[in-house]
Amino acid sequence: MSELYRTHLLRAGPPTILVNGGRRERLYCLCKGRARRNPVKGVPVPTKAEQRNILVDRVKAILETRSLTLHKVSRRSAELYGSSTHYFLPHNFYHALRRGSFSPALHQLCALSRITGYDLMDWLRVFGFAPEKIPELQLSLPSKRTILLDSSLDDGNSWVPWFRNVTGEPPPRGIVPLGQLVGFSSFRRLESLTRSDDRDFLYAKVGRQDALAFPELLPGSIVRVNPQISDGLLQGEKGRTLKSVFLIEHSKGLWCCRVHVSETGRIVPISDQLPYAHIEFQVPRDMRVLGIVDMEIRRTHAFAEPDVPEELANAWKPERIDRQHGGLGPLLRRTRRQAALSFREASTRSRRLADLLGDERYFASPGSLSDYEVADDPPRHFHKVITLCALYGIRFLDLIAAAGINMEEMGRDAIPNAGLTAMGLTKVSSDFAAVKFADHDPDLTRLMAQFKELPFFLRGSLETLSGIKELSIRDFFWTGTKSRLFYPSLRGALLIIVNRHKKKPFRSITLQQWQQPLYMLVRRDGTYFCASCSLDEGILVIHANQPDSQQSERVRNHNDVEVIGEVVTIVRRIP
Repeated sequence: MSELYRTHLLRAGPPTILVNGGRRERLYCLCKGRARRNPVKGVPVPTKAEQRNILVDRVKAILETRSLTLHKVSRRSAELYGSSTHYFLPHNFYHALRRGSFSPALHQLCALSRITGYDLMDWLRVFGFAPEKIPELQLSLPSKRTILLDSSLDDGNSWVPWFRNVTGEPPPRGIVPLGQLVGFSSFRRLESLTRSDDRDFLYAKVGRQDALAFPELLPGSIVRVNPQISDGLLQGEKGRTLKSVFLIEHSKGLWCCRVHVSETGRIVPISDQLPYAHIEFQVPRDMRVLGIVDMEIRRTHAFAEPDVPEELANAWKPERIDRQHGGLGPLLRRTRRQAALSFREASTRSRRLADLLGDERYFASPGSLSDYEVADDPPRHFHKVITLCALYGIRFLDLIAAAGINMEEMGRDAIPNAGLTAMGLTKVSSDFAAVKFADHDPDLTRLMAQFKELPFFLRGSLETLSGIKELSIRDFFWTGTKSRLFYPSLRGALLIIVNRHKKKPFRSITLQQWQQPLYMLVRRDGTYFCASCSLDEGILVIHANQPDSQQSERVRNHNDVEVIGEVVTIVRRIP
């Protein structure tokens, strides 16, 4: 077995140059936040049995960095938790790992974290689990109800591609291809790209059955929520309907909506277009405000029709919000009901997750899902923990806490690149040096400041968000400098992703205005603009920007105007 491959499988990390016998090899690189192996000539791909042996070697190397052996770890776990508990690590742990059907339980991983002092998340990644994939899985599934996305799972030690300003001048007005403003610079550690004063934004995916803010927000959109608002702030707005869109929580789940504050201080969610029942909530007993929606990532290529279920169309009485979860079972029961999923529906979606991940252990039968709500212990296989978080929109750390695991006892140190010294290898620092946020190109910093916070946790979901398998910087267009964008879906737009393979305009008289596809176009003078358009015997008909206007522009296709592609994703600010 090649030492290079053994080292690679120790722990996913940054682009690394390794020296082995005086020969340097680029082992792997990161692209879109994912580790991709760069095949080394002459090195065979390990079989599954060999990979299991490599896993054992990996665990041994990590324990050796703390002067530990499995015997010591097993004895320590018995002292801390008892030999009859789920935390106990048996003496035959390595033998069990070599069996293809075995994977350590969550409690055993927690014991490893506490005993070694290494971070629990790092131990999860060592055994092939990736909690940071949970938001990506949530985006791949259709959502009946609005759910929170867990943006707290990113590994600060992971490496992401970063950019530099290529013009040295402030961005011009109007729509500009992003490639004219920035270019690839180097890979940076994620922790170096976040500022200490970043706000703790929340992110949510708007459901199909509770799209009260439609058409301002579409079902399936990702929204960013500024939590710097208290319930008491609304009490000072009595008798008013507020313009901002709020994310609120009540006994039936989460809603993104505008609200009216009655004279008595009760909150009434407002829906302008859809027939939701007007329900009065008493704050904070029946409802709490999570924050103000200030940004939307709209997927125009994969929108869903809003649907008002009967239970939300008819009047219903709010229930007191249960702030005490009372254990894992009640948490699962509450979040499943808020997601409006039956056991059978949830099981069907878990099948899709298992197919996406290529592992049957992510599938959960209806009976198993029912059993989890009765017991307070997490599932034996950690795969099911990821499944439950993805299905019900549960924050990973909330599930851990509900299972009775004290995260304060877990280790805090990052696992080093897996004891390379112990394996006879020397790591050479790469050219991708981490820098502080303040050291970035000032023009690029001003450009990115338009976002206030970059949602790095979504970088693995770019294909899902855009519908484009291989995104390049040519697909991105910057619109954040006072562009004149008249379409409602483009108001406040900062960034637009365009599918350059869809150049044939389409417009249907049966679709509503918000459903009509938009296209990125460029005139002969080099100015870019977005419009709804269609072809009429070689003539490009650019339809009016305003729904109440009958004017349209007819131009020669490929001569006066060129179609760049269809707009598939819009990142825009919400006023």
